[in-house]
Amino acid sequence: MSDYPQIYLHGAGLNAQSWGDVNGTALNLPGHGGRRRARKATAECFAEDIAQEVPQGAVLVGHSFGGMVAMAFAAQHPERLRALILVDVPIRAPLKIISWYTPFVAPVVTRVPGMKSIAKVVGSRIENPEGQASFRQHLINGARTGLQDALVASGRFNGQALLSKLTMPVQVIVGARSLLTGEAYRANLRENCSSAEIVELDTGHMVPFDNLSAMETEITRFLEATS
Repeated sequence: MSDYPQIYLHGAGLNAQSWGDVNGTALNLPGHGGRRRARKATAECFAEDIAQEVPQGAVLVGHSFGGMVAMAFAAQHPERLRALILVDVPIRAPLKIISWYTPFVAPVVTRVPGMKSIAKVVGSRIENPEGQASFRQHLINGARTGLQDALVASGRFNGQALLSKLTMPVQVIVGARSLLTGEAYRANLRENCSSAEIVELDTGHMVPFDNLSAMETEITRFLEATS
């Protein structure tokens, strides 16, 4: 375990418990896990909301939308982080689905087809049966408004402008079969965040649900190498 406090931020519609057994403290994002909603559906406002719970010298770990929030926090408070770990985090939401992530469409999407159908469809891409069951349970039991806000914030997020502000050690963990972090994504990171370490795991996008132990092993190795 790292000598530095490790803070974990979950993905859209999930909660702190969905991380399972990690080497640190998992937080509930605004609108998730019983926490009040953010004042505005942006990654920056989500980051402001959790700021008091991120201690000085923390290692901030974020998966998917949680990674967008982690990037926003790191850009706002670079001096407060020991390291930033991004787990299959899009720099921007894919253009083919960004039209669904609007304040007008997201509320409809979370009602029809609804949380159970979303959990079934998204969960079907998780390759680990236990992870798939865990994901579906947490999403189905999650707050619809939390998922709605996270989708809207994802659609508004533009991480490209934040890359140059990530002055702390950065590790980027990607899934080999993720549809969100392919070669173009990695080339962009190598050009615009050249100090970042890119690690590929034998998973899809849902890295923590496919192989949490491999993810934690890579994080530990990275922190030891950069200490």
